[in-house]
Formats: sequence, structure tokens, C-alpha cells
Amino acid sequence: MVPLRCKAALFQRSLDFNASHMAEDQNHWLRNVASHVGMQLDVPRHPDISAIRAAWPEVVKACNIDDDRFLQKVAGHFRIGVADVNAYDPQSVKLIPESVARRYGILALSATATSVVIATSDPTNRSAHKEIVSHASRQPVFMMVSPTALAEAVERAYAPARAPRNALQTLVARVAQSDLQVVTSQGEGLLTSLEFEDPAVIKLADLILLQAIRYRATEIHIEPGPTQGRVRYRVDGVLQHVVDLPASAHARLVARLRHLAFGQPGFDPDDGFPVNVGADQEHRGHLLTNPTPDGELVWIRLVDPDYIPSIENLNFGLMEADKIESVLNKDDGVVLVTGPARSGTSSFIYAAMGALTHKSVLSLEGRPETIVPGVTQVKFDPLTGRSFAETLQGLLDQNPDVIHAGEIRDLPTARIALRTAITGRKVLATVHTSDAVSGIRRLIDMGLAAGRLGESLHAVISLRLVRSLCSSCARPFDKERDEKSREAKLASVLGVRPMKRAVGCTTCAGTGYLNQIPLPEVLVITPEMRAVLGKSPNDAQLLRAAQADGMRTFAEVALDRVARGHTTVEEIERVLGIVPTRNETPEEVGPVLVADDEPQDRLTVTTLLEEMGFEVIEAPDGHTAQKMIEAGDENFSLVIMDLLMPNMDGYELLRSVRQSLSTQSLPVIVLTGSANPRDELEVLEAGADDFLLKPLLADRLEARVRAVLRRAGVQIGSPGV
Repeated sequence: MVPLRCKAALFQRSLDFNASHMAEDQNHWLRNVASHVGMQLDVPRHPDISAIRAAWPEVVKACNIDDDRFLQKVAGHFRIGVADVNAYDPQSVKLIPESVARRYGILALSATATSVVIATSDPTNRSAHKEIVSHASRQPVFMMVSPTALAEAVERAYAPARAPRNALQTLVARVAQSDLQVVTSQGEGLLTSLEFEDPAVIKLADLILLQAIRYRATEIHIEPGPTQGRVRYRVDGVLQHVVDLPASAHARLVARLRHLAFGQPGFDPDDGFPVNVGADQEHRGHLLTNPTPDGELVWIRLVDPDYIPSIENLNFGLMEADKIESVLNKDDGVVLVTGPARSGTSSFIYAAMGALTHKSVLSLEGRPETIVPGVTQVKFDPLTGRSFAETLQGLLDQNPDVIHAGEIRDLPTARIALRTAITGRKVLATVHTSDAVSGIRRLIDMGLAAGRLGESLHAVISLRLVRSLCSSCARPFDKERDEKSREAKLASVLGVRPMKRAVGCTTCAGTGYLNQIPLPEVLVITPEMRAVLGKSPNDAQLLRAAQADGMRTFAEVALDRVARGHTTVEEIERVLGIVPTRNETPEEVGPVLVADDEPQDRLTVTTLLEEMGFEVIEAPDGHTAQKMIEAGDENFSLVIMDLLMPNMDGYELLRSVRQSLSTQSLPVIVLTGSANPRDELEVLEAGADDFLLKPLLADRLEARVRAVLRRAGVQIGSPGV
């Protein structure tokens, strides 16, 4: 048996992996071990886990000892223990994201308030140490394990988080491969109850619904395609890809969902169909369908009937919350709530009505989604022959203290709302506009006089929703470490100092965000604002007057949220479209990744980009490109990828880029030699920023590169300028 002896300086005490106490060495410790037994091992000074995994058995064999004995000797030299990877705490595993665990070959076994026990095959990896501290907010205590045993343990430990998706993929394949075909008197292949009551179809539909609720989704999108569709969830306002759906499985799934929504006796489709989560918990699903050339597009809105929003749990900022409370406490006047779809206007209206239940509150709605105790909610029925305005006028005979007039879509409804407010009652109403000032403009455009509007309008509250940082994984913003990130560049231009950065963990499904918080613009109609309205101002004059009167704009509220560590600049840029343009040279903006399996095409693109002044990094296929992007060693400014590549094609690579938190906003241009017009539509829908046909023209490629980067907020100047 050959003893394991290495330089003493290399094997300093490394229990807490304090880099200042670790002796420097020109070679990696595994290479030194191999050299001592006469083996030349080609391992870099800072190898990744794949290199460790490949070299480990060779060194063990050269040492002429078994793997367990080798492991004990290495652990002894590092003065750390040998890990039992079969005894891990599932809650501790969640401290480290799966992508980080796989990248560095680590597994969290247990944790205290200040430390976390980490199984590793390379305790000298300083990058791993930094990532552990960043994600777990604890100091690591390393224990040794062989890379093979570690890889198997990582797979077992993180498998439960992937189980729902794996189950979905299995069920989708089973449904798609079913050879069940029904011949009826009306023709072959028509769907009958035998198909949508097939056990595999039932399980698939149930799992899609239950998993959506588990992931806190508010919407399910089941989208058809010419050969393959997809299922997506809207989680915290953002659509997330769940599973691909072959055309045959899509048709059967849609049939099952339609049966659940419309085929159950005694169910009112407007009330939605039940989705049972547990013995004492039930959601409601509201299903809409639209025909397309490729099949039916299905949209399901999921509602928890037991959830009643309140002003407190909507989590407004302190300044705006005080203004909103003051607005709601006033006995009369119109409170106009504005915002686009999915901006939180409905939740706010329900919360406002709930805060006023000490009064008589009456609400006229198209379809009540939330039943608020203490509020009389009336469903508008157009089959009565009366318009919305006429129905609203009839309800006023009940003399409520507060009335929710629904969405103001026409002049008659607007006039009723204003007349009601003048009589000393409070009116809540909505319009779909982009901001508070536009809400006033919409009413004026309907035909209301600006001066008269000022007499009845009390406030305009405009809303947007942004995702809030996940408290389980968000890490402090590090100026040096994050210097080249998009977050840092945006923050620098906007003049805000970020407090935290999004990371991603199992709690937030890898997004880095959990739940949403509102960004409100609260425009209170003070005597000063009434005087301005009396002069029939334009929008710019209204905005200046509102700001002078104390209204904070969306941007101001959003940047305050960033400074308080509630969200990120990248998130507010996604929602508000704040893309400050910064002038950078191609040398400053970061390298461009070119992924193409054709060497001549790579050379052409690389040459053109280098002539523009960019640094270019090449990848011969999609899989290599994915590894480069995921490694995070380069802060790529742009990816130019071919659509058809071996190992991993452009579609799969594009999905990988868009599904990762760190690369969601990375600009992508797709190249292809295909003349099929559907390719362009599909890659743009999949998330590409632009699309170019081969053979490439130099001026066209340059123009597209500049345009894509400009949309990302970067104005490219000449090299060296």
C-alpha cells in the first residue's frame, strides 16, 4: 500500500476554510497526490467538479488502495470528517439551490443558526465557499465524500423538488402515446367520454391543476401548436413554462378540462369548477377557450374563495398606505382605481370594500370572484335587457353609503358615478389606464368637464405589481462581486443603491422572488389640484401639479422599494419598462457568445463582431453554450445562436436561457438557414429578441446587434471611445 503523503503546507487546517490560513500551492492537491505516486495527472489548479469526478478513480487506483481508505486519508490530511451522505436533513438541503449544488459538487447535510455542514469532494474550492455563505448565510463546515457517492446523494436529495414536473412529463407521454381512437357515426377520431375519462387523461388534468395551486399560480395557459403545444403557469405575474404538450395529448387534456368546467350537472360555469386541494381546502377554476388553427387555446383562472384581501396584507408602502387610509375614511367622493390587467386593481377594490363594511356597501360586478362578508354583491346580467348604467342607477334606490360601480366604460356610467358622489356617498370605480393622470384624462375624454370632475373626484389610485424578493435566498448586494451585473448598471444610471439581489431556491421555485407587492400612485384631489383641473390642463401640466402636491410616481415608489430591499431594479425595469440608456463601447459591454455548429458560420459572425470591437467567445453546439452560460464565469452581453445544432438545438438552449433567473433578460439573436416563416414566429414567441436568416449580411447583423442592445438599455459607441 502506497501511503498518501503531500506537502504539509497544502494540508493546513481547513475546517472553516479560512482562505487567509490556507497555504498557496501552484497545483491542485489531487494532482500533488498523483505526482507523489508517479502519476502525471492533467488537472487544472482550480478544477470543476467534473474534472474531480473524472480524476478521482484514477488517483485511487494509482495509490493502490480502495476508495474508502483513500477517502479517510484525504479527510485526515484536511483534518475534517468523512460525510454520511445518506443522513441529510431535507430542510438543510434547501439552503443551497440545486444548480449551485451540482455546479460545485456539494450537499448541505445539516445546519445550525451559524453553520452548515457541507459534503464535498474538494474542500479547497474557494468559489464554492463563497456561494455557500451567500446562499445559506452560514459558515460551512466541510466533510469529505467521494464524488460518485456525492453525485448520487445530490440526485436523491433534490429529486422531490423535481417530482411534480417528472410526473407531468410521464403522464403527458402516456396520454400522447395512447392508441385509443373512437369511431362514431359522425366520423373517426372524434373525442368521446371514453377518451376524456381515460385514467391517464384524468391524472394528467388533476396533476396540472393541483401543481398549479402548489406553485401559487393564478392562471394556467394550455397553448396549442402545429406539432407540440405547452402548459404554462402564471406565478407572481410571470408566465413559467411547465411542460411541452404533443398535439394528441393537448386535444384529450382540453376535452377533460372542458368536461370539468361545463359537463358537471348542477354547476354554473360562471361560478367556476371546484379544484380540491385537500379535505378542507378548495379552489375554483374559471375556464375560457378560444379556437386557433392548431387547436383550442385554454385559459384557466384559479381563485381561492377563502382568501379575502385587506389593505394591510396588500403591503403598501408607509407613505402611500397613509394616503390610501385617508382617502377611504372620507365619506363621499369618487375613488378611481386604474391599472392594466393583472395590476392588482381587483384585489384593491375588494380590500377597500372590506375596510368599509361598517357602512352599507353595495357592489355591481360582471362576475364576483371574491365574496366579501358584509358587502352586497350584485352580478350584472345583460340578459335582463338593461344596460350596466341602468342597472347601477336602479341599485341606488337602496341608498347605500358606498357603491362599487365596476369599470367605467361609457359616459352614462361615469355621470351616474359623479352624481352619486355629489349626493354625499362614496363611489369606488375602475378604468384601465397606465397611470393616475391618464385615469383623469380617460374620464375627460368620455365627455366629463374637467372642472365638474374636480368637484366629485376625491382620488385616483393607480397600481402596478412587482415581485418581492424571496426572503429565503435573497443575498446582500455586493458592490465588487456584482459590479458588472445588469442590476448594478441599471442602479448606477437610476441613482439607487440596491440592498439585495435575487438568487433562487426551492422555496421560490428558482426565481428569486416570492409573492408580489404593489407600486401605487396616489393622486389626491386637493383644493390646489381642483384649481388646476378648472383650467383644463394637459397631461404634462397635470403630472407636474400632482408631483408638486406630493404624489410620488411609479418610478419613485419603485426605487424606494429597491432601496429598502423589497425588490430589484431588474424587476421594476421588467414591469415599468424603465430602461435607462447608457453609452458603452463594445469593449465595455461584455463578451458576445456565438453558438453555431458550422465553423464557417461561426467564423463569419465572429469576424463581423470583432470588427465592431466586441470580444467574442465561441461554442460549437448548444450544450457547450449552455454550460458556458450557466457557469457564470463570463458576463455575456449578447448571445447569437444557430437554431439547428447537435446535442441541444436553439429552441432548447433558448428555453434554458429564459427559464434561468440570472439570464432572463440576456439578449438573444437566433440565426437559421430555414426559410419557414413559422420558425421566426416560434423563436420570437419562445423569447428570442431578434431573428436573422442565413447567409448573413454584415450591415444587417451590425444593425440588429445594435438594436437589440439598445432595447436592453445599451447604446453602443465606437471602440475605444
